[in-house]
Parts: sequence; structure tokens; C-alpha cells
Amino acid sequence: MSVISLIKAVVARILFAVHGVLVAWRVTDLEDDQIYYLLLIPVILLAVEMIFTLKFTENGEWKWFCPSVLLYLASVVPGIYLLELQLYENRIDYRDEQGWDECVSYANDSTVALSEVNGVTIPISLSESDWVLALEQILLCLLVLGRWLLPKGELTRDQLSQLLLVYIGMAADILEFSIENLKEDNVKCNAVLIYMILGLWAWSLLQFTLVLTSVSGAKVRMFKKTKKIYICRACLCCENEIWALSITLLMQDGPFLVMRLYLLIHHNIVNQMMIFFTCKNLLVIMLQAYRILIVCTDSNQIEPAADSGDAVEVMEDASAPRKKSSQSGDMVALDVKGV
Repeated sequence: MSVISLIKAVVARILFAVHGVLVAWRVTDLEDDQIYYLLLIPVILLAVEMIFTLKFTENGEWKWFCPSVLLYLASVVPGIYLLELQLYENRIDYRDEQGWDECVSYANDSTVALSEVNGVTIPISLSESDWVLALEQILLCLLVLGRWLLPKGELTRDQLSQLLLVYIGMAADILEFSIENLKEDNVKCNAVLIYMILGLWAWSLLQFTLVLTSVSGAKVRMFKKTKKIYICRACLCCENEIWALSITLLMQDGPFLVMRLYLLIHHNIVNQMMIFFTCKNLLVIMLQAYRILIVCTDSNQIEPAADSGDAVEVMEDASAPRKKSSQSGDMVALDVKGV
């Protein structure tokens, strides 16, 4: 692994650690209990993970799984959980103080800064709700930026660029899901719904620990000419794409659709944004199912010449140049590009 890749791997983990420290700092200030600094345990383990990964992997990253992202999520997600639940408790207390039956937004525009720790302070003051929103936004931005900085592993540059674009779309959908649903009046003071939404939010974030999500490289298959017709089932050759689509379906779009339908039907939360995003989730699931069906059923037929021979399959990276034919003239190339 090159020196530049090593530096980027260190920088990515430093960014993860800084955000983890910031979340633990904010939670400890809010709860006024030093025990919440235990949230820093995954941050400490990031250093151990980095040494282990760089020493025992050839390309500086594991093939299908990213443990640094898992540790990052383990340090940040519980803290954001606690901050969201504190907002819920503030709304309940405010409702009870006013003697109201209905729950309304907790109107508190006062800003809060982080306390000083060993002479260190951060000159930023935000309201309690803005602190939660800012930390969630930073989390999703760092997941994309961190994946960009971390070593590619066995991914090609083309695959990494695809993955980053997919990550941006996933991050936007996940952020919208938590923000839009948690601000609904029927959700603000319903602990069960808050736990359900935060649970699905955390479940969807685990996608970022899986490197294979939504990318597959181009495949070039070479066949010797023969009188027979060889039919290549794409489903057998593009397993990564099937897995990627299935993961997105099971960890994001499927659960999000079920939750939104539950809010629409059972809790009668009907508004323009809820209807729009429910229809969007339904459309995305239909397109994903259609894509899986196409990948598994589509076939490519090759009409060979009179020569005989057996089929030979050759896999190439997406960044490699395309081959039109062999010099001897007895090979035909079929390019099947993954999405």
C-alpha cells in the first residue's frame, strides 16, 4: 500500500474519532454524567482496528466488510439515540407543565455550547434540536467522505466512484426519513414510534459497513466459436449486483415503505410530503424488483461460426480496456456491464 493511501486511511479514522468525541461530549454535557464517556470505547478501538487492518490485509481494507465504519457507527449512533430521547422527554415535560393533552413542539430557542474540558472548548452554540440535527448531518457526510478516503481494497476506481454516488443518495434518503418522520405531531410524543423510527434509521446505516452495496464491475466473457449456441445467464455471473439490490431492498427501501404506510394508515398521518416519499419508496422497490428480474432472466446468445470448441469465461476490471477480438480470430468478446 502506498504512503498516500496510508495517510488517507489515518485521516479517515481521525475524522471518525473526532466526531465520536464530539457526540460523547455533547451527551455527557446534556446528561451531566461522566459515565457517558464510555461512548468513546469504539473510538479507542479504531486505533486497534487500523493497525490490525493495515497489517493483515494486502490492500489496506477487507473485501466485503468495513470494520472502521462499524466502530464509527457504534460510537455515534447510541449518542444520537440519547439526544433524540432527551428531546422527547423535554416535550413531555413541557406538555405536562402547560397542562395540555396534545403534544406540541418544545419551544426553546436558547442556544447551548459545549462545556470546557481540561481547558478545551469549542466556540459553537446551538439549540438542543439543532445539535441533534447537526450531528446527524455530520454523521452521513463523514460516512461518504470516509469511504472515499479509506483504501479501495479490491474495488476498482470505477466501482468506487459508483459506490460513492450511491452512498450520497442513500445518505440523503436516510436523513430525510429520520427528520421528516420525527417532526410529525403524532410522533413527537409517542415513544414507541420514536423507537421504531430510530431503530430503522440505525438499521439502514449498517449498509455503509458493506462494501459490495450497489456496485459490480464490468464483465467480459470470451467464447470460442462453435456450432452450438451458448446462453449465458447473467444471474449466475452477476451475483454482486443481486446481493447489492437485495441489501438495499431489505435494509432501506423496504423498511422505510412499511414504516411510512404504518404512519399513513394506522396513525392517519396524511400530508403532501408523507404521500410523496411513500410513493417514491414504492416506485424504487418496483424498479429494484424489475432490475433483479431482468438480471436473473435476461440471456445473451452468441451465434458462432463453424469451428468447434468449448466456452471460456474471462473476467476483467471495469477500468481495463475493452477487447474486441483475439488476434487469431477464433475468439468473440461479449461485454456485460454491471450497474
